Order: sequence, then C-alpha cells, then structure tokens
Amino acid sequence: MRYLQSFATIIMAMSLASGFAQTTAVEDSVKLKRYTLNTIRVVADQPSQTIGALTIKTINKGELGSPLNLKETMQNLSGISNTVGTKDESNLRIRGFRKNEVKILIDGRPLNSGYFGNVDLNNIPVSDLKEIIIIKGPASSMYGSNTMGGVVNLITNEPSNDKWLKLGLSAKRNNTNQIELSSSHSFEDWDYWVYTARDHTDGIVLSRDFEPTIMENGGVRNNQLKTQYNFQSKLNRTIGEYNSIGFTGGITSIDRKEIPSSIYDNSYRLYRDWMRYQSTVLGEFHLGEQATLLSMLYYDGSRDTYQQFNDSHYQYMTVDSDMTNHTIGINPRIVYSPGLHNLTLGYRGEWQENRRKDNGNYPDWTLHQMDIQNAFTQWEYQPSDAIQVTGSMGLSMFHTDLKDSYSAYLEPAIGVYWDGTRGQSLSLALGQNTAFPTMRQFFSLENGNPNLKPQSAMKYEISGKQSFAVAGRSANLGATFYLNEVQDLIDRFEGRYVNIYRVRSYGGEASLLLKPISALEFDLSYAYLNYDQNSDYRLTESPIHSCELVQRYALPYNTSMTISSAYKDIRYSQDDAFVYRTLEAYWLHNIQLQKRWNSLTANLGIENILDTNYETEYGFPAPGINFNIGIELEL
Repeated sequence: MRYLQSFATIIMAMSLASGFAQTTAVEDSVKLKRYTLNTIRVVADQPSQTIGALTIKTINKGELGSPLNLKETMQNLSGISNTVGTKDESNLRIRGFRKNEVKILIDGRPLNSGYFGNVDLNNIPVSDLKEIIIIKGPASSMYGSNTMGGVVNLITNEPSNDKWLKLGLSAKRNNTNQIELSSSHSFEDWDYWVYTARDHTDGIVLSRDFEPTIMENGGVRNNQLKTQYNFQSKLNRTIGEYNSIGFTGGITSIDRKEIPSSIYDNSYRLYRDWMRYQSTVLGEFHLGEQATLLSMLYYDGSRDTYQQFNDSHYQYMTVDSDMTNHTIGINPRIVYSPGLHNLTLGYRGEWQENRRKDNGNYPDWTLHQMDIQNAFTQWEYQPSDAIQVTGSMGLSMFHTDLKDSYSAYLEPAIGVYWDGTRGQSLSLALGQNTAFPTMRQFFSLENGNPNLKPQSAMKYEISGKQSFAVAGRSANLGATFYLNEVQDLIDRFEGRYVNIYRVRSYGGEASLLLKPISALEFDLSYAYLNYDQNSDYRLTESPIHSCELVQRYALPYNTSMTISSAYKDIRYSQDDAFVYRTLEAYWLHNIQLQKRWNSLTANLGIENILDTNYETEYGFPAPGINFNIGIELEL
C-alpha cells in the first residue's frame, strides 16, 4: 500500500497546485461539450473530437421498459453484444471485441475494471444518465490506453434549477424491484446531486419452452437471489467567474449474492461482503484567453469474498477467496484554442494494486501492483466550414512488479471530416489502439503469464450520413464500414494466457430514422460482422447479423407507445472446457406504454412478448416473458 500512498501524495500535490494557477476571466473558447463541472469530458457530440464515428443513445427509461441497470439499457443494440457471464456479470462486446478490451467512462472519468478486467454494467444505475456515447472505431489518444475494443462514455444529466427531488419505483416478475430516491438542484454558483437506491431480485423466470436439465429445473432460475444498495453523490462549485471544482463519491454494496451456475454445472456459488467504492476530484481552470486546464484525480476500490460449495444448502465449501483492489488515477490536460486550431496536451496515469487470499494457491495475502502511463496530444484544424482534420498521438507505457522496466507503445490516430450543404456528412478515420493484459492474465498462479504483451488493433473506418425528406417529412440515413486488424490477441493455450492470435475482422452498419407522420417514428439499425477464420480462434457471443427496429407512437393525452424488435444471428460460445458451441438465432419483441402528467411519469410494458427461449452464453438462459411497471415523480 505504501507504493500507492507515495503516488497519491504526488498526485494530490499536483492537483492542488493546479487550483492556485493564475487565471484570467475570459469566455470559454474550447469546443468540448460540457453540462456542469462534473461533466468535464474528452468527448463531444462530433466525431471530429473523438476520431471514430459516434453512436449516441438517448436515455428514456419509460421507452426502455424501466431498466434496472445499464446492462438492460444496452441489451439489444445492433453491433453490440451484452451477455451474462459465468459469475452473473455483464459481458459487453463491441464489433466482436471482448469486455476487457472496451473502456467504460462516466463523463470522461474511467471506471476501473479491477483484477478481471471487466466493468459490470449490472451495477451501474441509469437514473441520472442523459445519453450513452459509443465509439466503436478508432479512438482518440485522449481516452488513454485500453481502448482497442471501443469506448463507452456515460453522460449524466445536469441538475435542474427548478427541481429538487425525484422518486422512482420499478417492478418486474418474481419480486424483482428497484426503489430510487435522489435530490438535486442547481444554484447560482454551485449544484449538487445525491442518489440512493435499493435493488432486489429473487431471480429471473425462464421461458416455458426451456428444457430442464439435471441442474436447472425451469421456472425461476436457480440461485439468483440478490439485494443491492447504491449511494452516489456529486458536488460542483464555481470559483470566480470561469473556474470550477467538483467532487464525486459513491459506494455500491451487496451483503450476499447468489451466483447462478451453468445449467450443466453442479456447483453452488455466492459473493459475500461485495463492495465497490469510488471518489473523484475535478477542476477546470482558465489560464488565459485561449487556454484551459482540465484536471481529474480519481480513486476506485473494491473488495469481496467469493465462495463455492458442493451442496445447495451452502454448507460444504470448496473455494473461499478474498480479494481487494485499489486504483489511483490522474488526468490533467491543457486545451489551447487559437483561431482555427485546437490543441490538447495531456497525461493519464493509473496505479493499480491487488491483494488476494484463498484456501488454494494463495494461503497468505498476496500483493501485486501494476501501473499504466499515457501521454497524449491531439490537434484539430478546420481549414474551411466544411472540412476538419483531427490527429492524435499517444505514448502508452505499463509496468508490473514482475517486470524490471517499462514497455512503451505508440497509439496514433487521424480523421478527416466533411459536412455538406445538403445534410451530408462523411468521415474517414484510422488509428491504432491497444488493450493491456488484465491483472488476472499477468498474475494468476493458475494460468497467468508475466511476459504478456499488450494486444493492439489497427482500425479503419469510413462513415457517412444523409438527411433527406420523404413526402415532406424528415429522414436520416447512415452507413459505416470498418476493418480491424488485431495483433497479439491474448487467449488461453494449454492452460496459460499467451499472445497467440492475429484476427482480421470487418463489417458494416446501417441506420435509418424515418418519421412518415408527426405521430409515428421508425428507427431501424442493422450490423454485419465477420472475420477471417484462419485459425481455431472464434469471436464469441458476436452474431454475424443483428438488427433492431423501434417504432414510436405519439398517442393522445400525453401518452406514447414504443414497440421494439431485435434479432441476433447464431453465435459461438465456449463451455467450461473451452469447447466452442453454437447458440441459436433469436428474435425479441417488447412493447411499452408511457403516460406523462405534470410531475409524474408512469410506464407499463411487456418484455419478450413471445416468451422466446434463448441463451446469451452457453449454459446461461435468458429471461422469458416479463412485465415491467414503473413510476417516477419529480418535485
């Protein structure tokens, strides 16, 4: 821990020093999109500031069916696979890239993925989210390293100056429910947000067509009981006219969580004393008429006890494992905007520590440490109203306690963007992004390899959009084509993680937004993904074809109806012995009704209307038909 404390002292001193920098009160000329201080971001609403094309999903809880967490919100997006893994955690894949290769952020603040390299979307609430910004292609070096699989940035709402309190109640089948209470308000020079929630489930209900196995008899999914508590907070303060400082903090805890096993596996597992906690200090300081300093200091921590038993009464224990993780990070950057140019210089550093102890290979507490450093620059130039060029360069380095020196890697990216006068836009982007090995892949005594190299992908993308009118009604058509060339892909070989594969994946995505009449809107999206099968490696849980159709109807009396249909093609998935299995294709259909009053919103819906029986991963069936009901009161 002294290793982290020494860096924490240096980082805190740097952040405090930036707060005393002499500033000049000037208008903000930076092109970054901001809402409140806590949303200091490296993401805007234009691909010219992110290199790759953007997918932006607006959050409407009623339309989405009262999602209890972020995983449910991103469930059926085309080009994205979001499954449930072996420990009941979410597994997010973007264009075939795996969960530990995707970077998750909230307002530009990275969420640490811990020992296993996965941010569990099941534990992220959506109550305060405004939109989700997804970068599937080349990512700017401003995001740091570990962006090979893409970037997901969760954008929060800014506090209102006319609302104080929000109460939300949601319920689904089998005693699955959520109670949320939050308070927020914006004053003249400061704002706050406080959120607390309780989530509970007795387990999902499987489809009537589910065929029972020896270990799963159907009906309510075995061993899935969970009660989760969540507390989050934000405070922002303006200093002078143009400088700001902010704080965030939160904790999520589960006293006891049962973990459903594969329907073919005879094991009983659970977490005890599961906890995740985080805090952040953010600052924005104007250094002159054309320069701004943005700084971020953050901490992530976690601890849990994982246990495995041979019996359904949880009496005969075979595995008892305790684990703690700590991460400290810093991300200062300066944005300089003279005229047609926009230059960003910055640094991101993370220091990670893991301790574990169990009744197997780790009889005593074992400590491992890892740090990742990233220096970056980005230059934006707009030679005309129609054309913009953006280039970025990152230098990423990592070091572990099992290595004597740092290993360094370059991450260049460039994009060219054109906006026409008749609603057209076109972007060309290419870049190299990396994904460092996880702490598990480095340090595990069972299958770790301290000599692993980072994975990297050279990513190419071309994207275009066209706005037009059909019978006097607006419409929008978009298309994207991409190619990814991955090197040094990490996978298990003979019981050990190794850099073993090269994968070349390619595909395309298309979208159509059409509003034939004022009361009806169609939103259609399609994704195609394929790859060269020149080895025995397969992209798992990633369909070749996927699509989603959303129909939105505006009804009388402030009522709306949403009908959505999603299709996933056949997919590969590995069993416990790492043998590839094939999962069947499926359709899902949902319907939602939403009614608004002055301060009250109510919604009612049916999910998986046809009670389709399907698996998101081999041995892990998904819910059958479900209902949802929810109300939200704002005062």
